[in-house]
Amino acid sequence: MAKGATVRMKKRLNRHVMIVAVILVVALIGNLFRISALQGDFYTEYANNQQLRSETIPASRGTIYDTNMEVLAQSTTVWDVSISPKDIASGIDDPQKLSEKQELIAKTLSEILDTSEETLMTKIQKIESQYQLVGQKVSKETADEIRAFATEQGYTSEIHLAENTKRYYPNGQLAASVIGFTGTDSQGLYGLESKYDDVLKGTPGYTVTLKNAQSEDMPQNFEQRYDPVDGQSLRLTIDENIQSFVESTLYDVVKQHNPKNGACAIVMDCNTGAILAMANYPTFDLNDPFTIYDEQLAAAVEEITDADEKKEAKSAAQQWQWSNMCISHTYQPGSTFKTVVGAAAIEEKVAFTNSTYSCAGYVTIGGEKMRCNNRSGHGTLDFTSAMVHSCNPAFISIGLSLGAERFFDYYKAFGFTEKTGIDLPGEQIGTYYGADMSDVSLASSSFGQSQTVTPLQLITAVCAVTNGGYLVEPYVVEDILDSNNNVVSSHETNIKRQVISEETSATLRTVMEAVVDANGGTNGSVKGYRIAAKSGTSQRMNPGDEANTYIASYVAVAPADDPQIAVMVMADYPQNGAIYGGTIAAPAVAAIMADTLPYLGYSPEYSEEELASMETTVPLLYGKDIAAAKNKLIASGITGGVVVKGSGSTVIKQMPSSGAKIPKDGKVILYTDEGTKQEYVTVPDVRNLTATQAKQRLKQLNLNVTVTGGVSMTSAGKVQQQSVSAGTSVPIGTVIELTIIGETLD
Repeated sequence: MAKGATVRMKKRLNRHVMIVAVILVVALIGNLFRISALQGDFYTEYANNQQLRSETIPASRGTIYDTNMEVLAQSTTVWDVSISPKDIASGIDDPQKLSEKQELIAKTLSEILDTSEETLMTKIQKIESQYQLVGQKVSKETADEIRAFATEQGYTSEIHLAENTKRYYPNGQLAASVIGFTGTDSQGLYGLESKYDDVLKGTPGYTVTLKNAQSEDMPQNFEQRYDPVDGQSLRLTIDENIQSFVESTLYDVVKQHNPKNGACAIVMDCNTGAILAMANYPTFDLNDPFTIYDEQLAAAVEEITDADEKKEAKSAAQQWQWSNMCISHTYQPGSTFKTVVGAAAIEEKVAFTNSTYSCAGYVTIGGEKMRCNNRSGHGTLDFTSAMVHSCNPAFISIGLSLGAERFFDYYKAFGFTEKTGIDLPGEQIGTYYGADMSDVSLASSSFGQSQTVTPLQLITAVCAVTNGGYLVEPYVVEDILDSNNNVVSSHETNIKRQVISEETSATLRTVMEAVVDANGGTNGSVKGYRIAAKSGTSQRMNPGDEANTYIASYVAVAPADDPQIAVMVMADYPQNGAIYGGTIAAPAVAAIMADTLPYLGYSPEYSEEELASMETTVPLLYGKDIAAAKNKLIASGITGGVVVKGSGSTVIKQMPSSGAKIPKDGKVILYTDEGTKQEYVTVPDVRNLTATQAKQRLKQLNLNVTVTGGVSMTSAGKVQQQSVSAGTSVPIGTVIELTIIGETLD
């Protein structure tokens, strides 16, 4: 009985043992399968990490060129410096020797890197760490010095140098808001650097080095390098020279008129949409983008004592200086928008150049009294005069004749309800009424109030008004280039649609040219060139806006008979007295045109009056007899004649002196004997006189006169400044420069 029970018990035990064994074998096989098949990659990587050291080699970011292949942004190779505190301490049992080694490394690296020795020592003493970053993006010279120290001391396992790249902008602030900048990881953060980040950044490479049980590199046994693939480059439509013209002029606008909410300017190819220049103020230095560039703004931030408020204010200031007003700032365009309304009305045949309008200084629509810029009224005007004098009641009538539905159709067709599509980040669109707008809304919209646009939307629409009616898509990247600067892809002009006919466009060009030529030339005229333009002065009427604040703008195309370029300048809330677009923005546009048109190869054609008033150089007349001196002046193009002082026959002194610039119709004073004293006159105050009146008064005193401001001598504009103050005693023949501000018609 007992024996049988024992046999059964053994069998039962064996069965249990076998079951357990089978379970263990199955578990073992399953675990092996899991490790080898399901988690093989994990453990392979783990093993490699134990045996191999991998370091990333950043790709060189592509270069950004201007249209002439001048470098605007480029990357250079730099190095990151790191240490391994664990390796520094490895194998050293003597605390004194370890301290000496640590101090040597801290002292030497702090001197080379120009950093705190105490900070470095703190990192070195973290002996459980294998990686501590001690220097970022150092130059080749610094890297070579560190490498020499590590090699000399045998610290190649303790000190490591890894390749990196650094973005450099050779022109500092030039086209800052267009180009944008990168972060510390070389990722594009703003502008083209952000928009084209995937194109520019390339593919990183890396090195793989075998390491021993002590984590020391053994490159002699195994080292593999996988080279990075550099990013592609961009060739822009931006012209570095035109951009410089624009930024210099915009800075003058800001300095003179102090626009509280900034200013911007655009130069655009009317027919292709290529942006030749785009500038903003405030601006910033691309090599130091986080520093606030505007001194007043920086000082205001610095005065804040509360840390949180200061941080918030600094962030807001940075965002403002980085923003591209040309594409993100929305504003009420004012009278510049009348070009669009006029084009729609002519196209729809609800207005003609001989149509007449009555202006009493205001008009009442739906119980709302809407005023003209001329409070006493313009009386009866035709279409061209209504544009020239920027008459609000006339354009209210024109807008109402279109009706809300057709008005909105053209508003949409000219691109104001959508983004222009420019290849820059951050583009916005303004607010607008739909086809169901009220008569009051239609009336105010007809002279550029109530609805908002961006500067880029406005200049793009004006290009369509004047280029034959074609709405083009603006762009800034002309070509994408490979690492050898071969063209990978090019931009093709994108004509979205034809909004108006060629005939209507030609009519508007003629009307807009009349705006510039009115009264002998306005502040937007450029001697020798045919300019078509319109100014705008809009009242800020958004919620929170201060009372009686304005936006001044001006947009122009040239040559007027065959537009090639468009220029726009906008200043938001000027604070130094002047508010009108014709006073603030028009001279700036004229200055940009005067620089840009000759640069692009457009030759001036002068009228007889312009030829007469052009400047020439006074020749050297000393020692010549009077007849020879007169002949030499005529040969030099000076037609104003001479005034001879003295009874001698030979010139012993002249005024202006040789080399001076005077108008061709200027006079030269010749002195012929020692006994004749130089004659002086007192300069009168000619400010607020017309150009003609001022010139006559000064010439009566035998003073020479030159004019700036883009207007002609027959302009109805007034003298704003004179180069020599009233009451000053000067020799006769002295050149007095007058700054003329033309009649403000907006």
